[in-house]
Amino acid sequence: MLEPTAKEAALFTETDVALAQKFREAGFGLKNGGELLLSPLEAGYLAKIGKAAFAQGTLVSFTAAQKKRDRIFPFALAVYFIVRQTGRMVAPFEKTTQYFRAYAPGVGRTENRPSQLVCLLPGKAPSTKQLVEQVKIAHLARLELIIACGDELEPHFYKLSAFNF
Repeated sequence: MLEPTAKEAALFTETDVALAQKFREAGFGLKNGGELLLSPLEAGYLAKIGKAAFAQGTLVSFTAAQKKRDRIFPFALAVYFIVRQTGRMVAPFEKTTQYFRAYAPGVGRTENRPSQLVCLLPGKAPSTKQLVEQVKIAHLARLELIIACGDELEPHFYKLSAFNF
């Protein structure tokens, strides 16, 4: 069962030790002492695919509660689900849901560095100024940039590498 941690309300822990070990081997969460800490996106993904359940509430109530904290959470969960379904390991950042680190297919978090930065820009097509800013960030991190825009029902993905003028 997924339960919010007492220390950090934004993180979740799996109470079943054997299941937590399987999740860690699959590349989910962070090991802290004896427990596995999962981000809200990871917890939502595991509940969505039926591998875990919330101790209190359902996926719908969980998504609604997370949307109150972060308005782009439903879009972020949809994008996380799609990228994860392509066979890529995805690591969300702790402080923001606007970015994910994506690893090459078949590569785990501990084996190699991420190869892509997924930037979430919900809504219609992003402006040129937004694109330039995100390309700079990805360039500094030496990662390929994937822009996800649209809404949670139909996200669109664009891969950008550079602007040439």
